[in-house]
Amino acid sequence: MATEFTPLVIDSGFLSDSKKIIRDRIIPWEGLSRSGVVSEDDASYIKVLEKQSPENKKSTVLSQLDLCTNTILNLLNKLEVNEKDDVLKNVLTLINDLLLELPGQEFLDSLLALSDVDSSLPYVPFLKHLDNNDGLIKSLALYNLIILLSKASKNPKSAAKIDKEVLIKIFDVLSSEQFIGNVSESNFQLISIQLLQELLIVKQFKQIYQDSNLVSNFKSINQLISNSAKYPNATGLQLSYNILLSLWILSFSAPINKTLVHNFPELINNLLVIAKDSIMVKIVRVSVGILKNFVSVTSSSQEQFKTIKILLFHEGLPTINILKGRKFASNESDEELANDLVYLSDVLNEIVAEKLTSFDEYLTELENPNLLSFSSPTHKSTEFWLENSHKFKDSSYKLVKRILEILASPDFDTATIKVILLNDLQFLIKNLGNDLVNVISTEKDGAYKLLIMSYLDNNKGDNDLKYEALKTIQLLVGRSF
Repeated sequence: MATEFTPLVIDSGFLSDSKKIIRDRIIPWEGLSRSGVVSEDDASYIKVLEKQSPENKKSTVLSQLDLCTNTILNLLNKLEVNEKDDVLKNVLTLINDLLLELPGQEFLDSLLALSDVDSSLPYVPFLKHLDNNDGLIKSLALYNLIILLSKASKNPKSAAKIDKEVLIKIFDVLSSEQFIGNVSESNFQLISIQLLQELLIVKQFKQIYQDSNLVSNFKSINQLISNSAKYPNATGLQLSYNILLSLWILSFSAPINKTLVHNFPELINNLLVIAKDSIMVKIVRVSVGILKNFVSVTSSSQEQFKTIKILLFHEGLPTINILKGRKFASNESDEELANDLVYLSDVLNEIVAEKLTSFDEYLTELENPNLLSFSSPTHKSTEFWLENSHKFKDSSYKLVKRILEILASPDFDTATIKVILLNDLQFLIKNLGNDLVNVISTEKDGAYKLLIMSYLDNNKGDNDLKYEALKTIQLLVGRSF
């Protein structure tokens, strides 16, 4: 018995309107045939289809499946990238209509059956047009590809023939600045995020997304979530919901959660902000659901604790308590959301009850340097450094070396981070003395000491950085004698 399959119908007025314009445009098939762009037989067949009513067109295709399939793929192969774009849009729209509208998906199955003849089919003819400059052509090619891939994933034999490089290319295009990353074009963003979701719900495809370019491809999603946190109730709420839904699908994987929380620790704060400030319950629900998965779907208790520390660092417990008091949670009108909030509250309260220390808070910042801030009281607390400086000697000054690595890393090249870490080094030098001075002066053959000295010549005019560098060098030199 064949697995039931319903092709994805994209929710996009822009795409629907664009397809209608394409269908209404007259294509000079005879002229294209005479000029050798397409064959005479292919041109004649497409002209016949164009003149028919939708119902007659379906009947013609179903009665000549092999002819229709071969004709259409021949056209895609013959049409060069970035040439005859009107013709290409016409062919891609015709394919899309047939994939979506033929009730038994015979046309779809006929295309997939070509893999028995050539393993590159039916995907490669569509794949090459992902290099087109036109966003609409790319969108139609992607749409058709993803319908084919989704149906193929339902059949073990067809799924086994899918080359992962096809998926890697698609994920890269969907995540590009022309699509999900295109901040100036929400139409393409809405199309591409729905296509991405369709792929991510397939376990095989989600694994490929995880294993190839995860951090690079997720950057565009992370940026959109950051934008939503800044303006949680601005226009484009449906886009925001779809973006969050994609992350929710990803968050059922412990390895993915570990990578995302490590590389994008600001995600947790942004999700808390969106959950607290959004006026749409479905956005609140999915934001809280993601946070719950970040905590519950982890590779180890150590990873879970790291995530919880970031949540607490960003005032996660007060935010969760605020949400628990809202109508949708307090009267249990939304059982799923209420349960997730209770789970998060219980877990966070348990950690707080075990007296999460200020040192844990400091470690959270070292693990996620973008969180470093003087708003954390640890950095300027003489008491904190007196109580905890000895811990920085453990494992051959492992934490001190982490501080030095962050100072030298181009990933955290901001004056604020440098000023805070130089401040911390000063406290440590005062409390640990010459042993620490020797570590800083000799580590990496003295490169870190030279790095701190270089801040004295800072040409960006950051006086705070110069001042903290001067104080640190004075302590290093003074302790050397």
